[in-house]
Amino acid sequence: MDAVIKKIHLPVILGVLSLFFGCREPFSPELKDLNQNILVVEGFIEVGGGTTSIKLSMASPLYSDIPEFPVPGANITIFGENGKSWELNTDNFGAYVTDAILPENEIYTLSIDLSNGQSYVSDKIKPIISPEFDITFTQEDGDVQIYSNTTGNDDAEFFLWQYDETWVYRTPHTSFFSYDKITKEMVDIPLDQLTNRCYNFDQSRRIILEASSRFENSRIFQKELLTIDSLSEKLGIRYRIKAKQFAIDREAYIFWEGIRKNSDDIGDIFSPLPSAVTSNIYSIEDPDEPVIGYISAGKSQEKILYIQNSDVVPWRTSIQDYFGCIIDTIAPPDYEEIFGLLNFIPLYEYCDDLPCGGFFASTEGCTDCRLRGGVLEKPDYWKDE
Repeated sequence: MDAVIKKIHLPVILGVLSLFFGCREPFSPELKDLNQNILVVEGFIEVGGGTTSIKLSMASPLYSDIPEFPVPGANITIFGENGKSWELNTDNFGAYVTDAILPENEIYTLSIDLSNGQSYVSDKIKPIISPEFDITFTQEDGDVQIYSNTTGNDDAEFFLWQYDETWVYRTPHTSFFSYDKITKEMVDIPLDQLTNRCYNFDQSRRIILEASSRFENSRIFQKELLTIDSLSEKLGIRYRIKAKQFAIDREAYIFWEGIRKNSDDIGDIFSPLPSAVTSNIYSIEDPDEPVIGYISAGKSQEKILYIQNSDVVPWRTSIQDYFGCIIDTIAPPDYEEIFGLLNFIPLYEYCDDLPCGGFFASTEGCTDCRLRGGVLEKPDYWKDE
């Protein structure tokens, strides 16, 4: 599971928006306690199939200019109460994973041994199986709201959601030619190498929680995951959201609710931690050592929703980066100066009369979608209409 943990030159801060943590004794950090490197443990133990992912990092000392940094070289093992164990593989950049199928009816403990000899262990973690859910959307006042709908039960009362987004966008102009500065000739660009269409990505950046006991028949209806503002490029062509639902225990819910309230009250998820921070990860050598982390276990559920532009018409995208995009005509004598030295890109031939009298042109930023952070390659999971 992907994670988001950041630090912004304040006391240790927690931006873990896509991972779910368990519980130990409440920990009330003093500023002096936070003036040190603190282990941050992110993750979710996935049972019944799927990928278990744990990430380790160190939060920097108080007021340090150095951000949190990954912790490679550790040994992370999941122990089952019945004696079986599963060791996680590492990418040597602080991420540890296993695709082993862990039994659903097992009690687990997470063990962490750092390369410096320090060891950490979690309290016992009981998996919770998430019920099925679905995601829907509505369009109101121009914006699009995306919701989750589920029904809790005696075992699964508290829920946390995380999502990933993918969408397609285009540049206002398409370059079908490139200018060869050596030969001073125009070269056709193959259709599969055009730079006018990109895929971009984002993920959930806030904590989304709910308790089914608050609702009649434990039915959570239209829990908002996100709102896509009108004019957003996300719905300009085709959009995909993959949402994951996790059932967590009461202690985990209390932990995440505290973090959520802290971010809402102060206005920044990367603000100082609340006065009481619970964790189910602790140091074996020094149980009073502060550790940031709350590991939960269970079987999550996943849903995917595609929204086509035609599903939300009328929808007019507005991309500020493209507001100044223009098209000019460039005559052959000016090719070397305009295309060879300046930031102009040939689009296609200008053929008002024959023979063609030059090329239409625009700037690189208006023809290459990669400059806005997108990628040309279609993701393996992407399905066209």
